[in-house]
Amino acid sequence: MDLPCCDGINTWFISKYAKESGLKAVLSGVGGDELYGGYPSFKRMNTALSLAHLPKAMLRTGRFTNSKKLKRLEYLSIDGAIGKYLFLRGQFIPFEIANFLGSTEKEVWEILSRKPQLENISYLTPPNQASWMEINLYMQNQLLRDADVMSMAHGVEIRLPFLDKSFMQLSLMIDSSIKYNGKLAKQLLIDAFKNDLPPLVWNRPKMGFTFPFKEWLSNDQYKDKQPNSPVSDYHTRLKKNELHWSQFFTLHLLKNFGSA
Repeated sequence: MDLPCCDGINTWFISKYAKESGLKAVLSGVGGDELYGGYPSFKRMNTALSLAHLPKAMLRTGRFTNSKKLKRLEYLSIDGAIGKYLFLRGQFIPFEIANFLGSTEKEVWEILSRKPQLENISYLTPPNQASWMEINLYMQNQLLRDADVMSMAHGVEIRLPFLDKSFMQLSLMIDSSIKYNGKLAKQLLIDAFKNDLPPLVWNRPKMGFTFPFKEWLSNDQYKDKQPNSPVSDYHTRLKKNELHWSQFFTLHLLKNFGSA
């Protein structure tokens, strides 16, 4: 993978079978969630903006809880889009990162304080702030990279119609009250195609594009080689549904990447 990542494996296999089926180019829906509110972050953004007004000392007390959501409160002590993005999508908090890397929490916070300077997006509506972060920090840095690398590994080209320049410009011009309104996520996008696609396609809960990693990792044997380590502890928490599979998988990558 070159760059350790807990995503992209799904695209590798889809591309593999697309190539075996004789396909040279395929279409991807990347951009639809980011532009039209398909992620939970769009609904959580108002909460993040409200909590960010709490005193920083209070926000950093979240680390002492067992709740992943409350732990990430301390990221809201970082001003700007980076702090809110880490609150919404961060895998681990600085204390945990330092523990895994054999560093100090102070060093992790110092690195975070040297974060890249991003534009001020506070003038945007809350869901548009979520859209900006998903496009610029998640899609651009992870999804597009993974799609390109994993598809090119099989000589397959992934094309992204939702990221067409004209379509993106049009999408960004639509008022938030219209673009994000409706019972379903991406309601406006669904309404545009509902007469062309059967209800079975669009009238269903949103599903993540992933493999049954939790089931596989719950029966994992790697942790047996790591007694009395964070890996073993996190495996126990994974089986108790106290941990998302991607966090445990990230530990796998850190251990193996660090010893490579």
